[in-house]
Amino acid sequence: MEITVRRHGDTVVIGMSGRIDAFGAGELEKTLKNILADEELACIAFDMADVRYLSSAGIRSIVRTMKILHRRNGALALCALCSYCRNVLDTAGMTSSLNIFATRSEAMTFLQSVHWERQALDNWESMETADSPIGKFRFVPGENSPCELKVIGSIADIFHSRIDESRIFSRGFSQTEYSIGVGGLGEVPDDYMKVLGSMITIGGTMAWLPTDGHDLADFLVPRNDTGSVMIRTPFNLTLSGGFNEYIMFESTEEGGTTLDRLYRGLFLLSRRRRRDFKGVLGVAAWMQVSELMAGTMMRSPVREFAPENKKAITDPVNSDEWFKRDVLPRHRDVSCLTCGVGVDLSCDLSVYDQSGLYNAFYIDPATAGDRGHILNNHAAVFEQMHMPEKMVCLDKMVRDVSAKAEFKDMRKLRDNSRVTRAFLGVSYIRKLARDDAGWQGTAEIPVSRTIAEKRYREEAEFPLVPQKREAELNKFQRFLEAQQAKLGSQD
Repeated sequence: MEITVRRHGDTVVIGMSGRIDAFGAGELEKTLKNILADEELACIAFDMADVRYLSSAGIRSIVRTMKILHRRNGALALCALCSYCRNVLDTAGMTSSLNIFATRSEAMTFLQSVHWERQALDNWESMETADSPIGKFRFVPGENSPCELKVIGSIADIFHSRIDESRIFSRGFSQTEYSIGVGGLGEVPDDYMKVLGSMITIGGTMAWLPTDGHDLADFLVPRNDTGSVMIRTPFNLTLSGGFNEYIMFESTEEGGTTLDRLYRGLFLLSRRRRRDFKGVLGVAAWMQVSELMAGTMMRSPVREFAPENKKAITDPVNSDEWFKRDVLPRHRDVSCLTCGVGVDLSCDLSVYDQSGLYNAFYIDPATAGDRGHILNNHAAVFEQMHMPEKMVCLDKMVRDVSAKAEFKDMRKLRDNSRVTRAFLGVSYIRKLARDDAGWQGTAEIPVSRTIAEKRYREEAEFPLVPQKREAELNKFQRFLEAQQAKLGSQD
C-alpha cells in the first residue's frame, strides 16, 4: 500500500492506493500516529481514489481518526471512494456517520467550512452584538453570495382553491434545502391530491400536515435519496444562496418574545446594519418556543373543494371552514426547526419583480392591517432539546435536532407564538425568481400569457387578468405609501 501526505493550509490530505486490509491499515496507523501528534491539527481528508479494497481493520482506522478529530472540534472527510469501498461502508452501517464526498474539491470545501466554524467559535466573544427592548442579538458572519427566494406556483391559486394535477410539481429530497409551502407525499395523485397540507423542508427532511381530518403531522428523514420518493407541491417558497448572516437571539421578555416582535427587531436591525437588505428576509432557525400558536389549513385547496360562493378560502364567509387558528397554545416548551419569510412593508419593494411578490405573498392590504409587515413561517416541532450556548453552523444544528429529538408536530406558526431563544440563519433576499428548474412536474398544457389569463378570467372579478393584477398592485402601492407616511410622521 502506498501513502502520500500533503498539507493544504490547515488541512492534511492523505492519499492512499492499493488495499486497506490488515497490513494496509497497519501502515496507515503508523502514518496517522505521526500526523495526529500535532494536536493543533483538526481536519484531515482521506483521498481514496486508488483504493480498491477496504476491510474491517481499515474501517477501525477511519473511525479512530474521526473520533480524535471530533474531540478537537474538527472533521475527517473521505473522497473519491470506488463502489466496492462505498458498499463496504454501507454494509457496515457507516455511511450515515461519515463525511463522504465524490471529489477532493468537495471534501476540501467541507473542511474549509469546519475551519471557519472553529474560528468563529474561538472569536465568539468578539462578535458584534446588539441589545434591544426584546432581547440580545449576536451576529456571526455568513456567506457573501446574493440570496434569492425561489417561487413555484402562486399563493393565489391556494387561496382560491384552484389546484389540479396540472399544477403539481415533484421534487427529490436532495433538491430541497429550506422551504415552506403546501404539499404532500405519495406515489400517484390519488394518494396526495385530496390531503395536501402545510409543509416544510429543512435540512433535507420534510414535515407536512395532511388535511385528512386526523390533524396529525408526518415527518420523513430519508437516509438515502434514491429519487423514488418525491415531494409533491403546487406552491413553494425556497431560500436559495445560503445564509448571509447567523444570529443568536436571547429574549429578555417574560415568557419569551412573540414571533411578530422578533421580526420587527430583525427588520429594524437590518435597516440599520445591512446595505443588502431590500425589504424581504428569509429566515431558517432552531427556536426554543415557550408557547406555540398555530394556524391550520383543514382542507386541501384543490379545485374539487373550492367554495361554491366563488370567494377565496380566506374570505370571512369561508375562513372558519378552511382554517383553525389557535387561541390557546398548542404546545409549550418545545424545540422548533423553522423556515419562513418576512416582508417589511416600510421598505421600497419596487426593487422586486411585482409578479413575484404577487405569486409569493398574495399581497392584500386588508389582511396586513397596521403591523407593517407580512410573515409566513412554518415549523417542525420536537420535544425540547438542549441548545448550546455557542453556535455558528445552522445546518449542523438542524441535522442534530432532526436526528436526536423526538418529532411531535408540524404547523404554520401564528405571529403570537413566543420564542425564548433562537439561532437564526438569515438570507437578505435580493431577488424573487420563478422556480421551474429541477422540478419534475409539467403542466398539462404549456403555460402562456393567453392560457394564464383564461384560467384567471374564469373566476376573476374583473374581465381581464391584467386589470385584476393592476388593481391589486395599485391598492398595495397606496397601502405602502400610507405606511411610509405613517412611519415618517412618527420620526
